[in-house]
Amino acid sequence: MKVLVISDTHGNIENAKMILERIMPLGVDTVLHCGDYISDARILGKQYPNITVYGVYGNCDVGFGGEYSTVVTLEGVSIYMSHGHRYGVKWGDYDEVFIDAMAHEARVAVCGHSHEAYLDKKQGILIMNPGSLTLPRDSQYPSYGILELSEGKIVDAKIMQIHDGNIIKEHPVSSIFGRK
Repeated sequence: MKVLVISDTHGNIENAKMILERIMPLGVDTVLHCGDYISDARILGKQYPNITVYGVYGNCDVGFGGEYSTVVTLEGVSIYMSHGHRYGVKWGDYDEVFIDAMAHEARVAVCGHSHEAYLDKKQGILIMNPGSLTLPRDSQYPSYGILELSEGKIVDAKIMQIHDGNIIKEHPVSSIFGRK
């Protein structure tokens, strides 16, 4: 199973729709939206009824309702989701996200908020921030994450960027995470 991980769309889902159109034929049928705006996650769910969309609210989602964090299990892998605005992720500190993932017995933690991609593995827990699909702060290129899960295992995790002309390339942060 391949999962699209996005965050910080801030009312602009054009890149999300373009990516979905490209990767749904490759087996992606689930989206994890890490907040800002949770309403974008709901719109994607309505526009793409054949995919499952999970979302959490972020600091810009006041009045939209929803959960600040949640745990979903996909292919036997538990995933802790949060926007990240209650943690230090904006300053590159993912320790509290890691602690909450451990407390929820999750094997993966996904969050957003910083608009900067992050991918690492700590004590067996994969931590992913896909960056922003609309307002990236770590480069000029919007980014998103892909998780590949199978039978209780994390097969692969990477962060991709949308370059000029809608050319997709792997984000430099992806090289930090050892493959398989």
